[in-house]
Amino acid sequence: MTHCGKIGRVTSTSGSGPGRPPDPDIERRAIEATLEIYSEVGWAGFTFDAVARRAKVGKAALYRRWPSKQDLIVEAIETLRLPRRKPVTGPIRDDLRSVAESLTRRYAGRHGLAFLRAQLEAKVYPDVLGAAMDTSRKSIIAKGRKIILSAVERGELPPGTSPGMVMDGLAGAIVNHILMAPETRVAEIADDPAQFSDRVVDLVLDGARAAARTPVS
Repeated sequence: MTHCGKIGRVTSTSGSGPGRPPDPDIERRAIEATLEIYSEVGWAGFTFDAVARRAKVGKAALYRRWPSKQDLIVEAIETLRLPRRKPVTGPIRDDLRSVAESLTRRYAGRHGLAFLRAQLEAKVYPDVLGAAMDTSRKSIIAKGRKIILSAVERGELPPGTSPGMVMDGLAGAIVNHILMAPETRVAEIADDPAQFSDRVVDLVLDGARAAARTPVS
């Protein structure tokens, strides 16, 4: 009895052929194990041996897919990219709420710590993670600028509002709260990010508008 493997080869299931059929689940298990281990130990403690043990795969199978641990970690971090959001259309509160919910799901989610580590270690080990995280960083900055500048053009935010300060306030409030809050609170946020996101957006918009009304001495 034969069947076709993932790459179209005919292989034997009786054990008498050249080897076992390819395991179609290897990549998923390896990526999952990579994110878990990287969250726990970071780049300095990350090894193929640890991934192979946790994913229950052979090291040879890992090396066939990822020539180095850098390749493996970068691909795993890429799976945490935020989904494409709808185009900026306003009102500003809706646009920021969409961003806040996406960020909350990312950082409060199961692999939030892996992404936080990657952001930090891109500064510590720029040759390893710098390029991958720089692409993500530039994309986030460009989208944030477009949201804020469009809101200024529509008259929803005062002229001169800083896109960087508004987006820093939004992301900073989310990340700091998730890092400082008890795990039970983080789990609540992950299960229902909408209410938390609403509160953060209201805080940031109130602050942006108040700052514009404050006279410069």
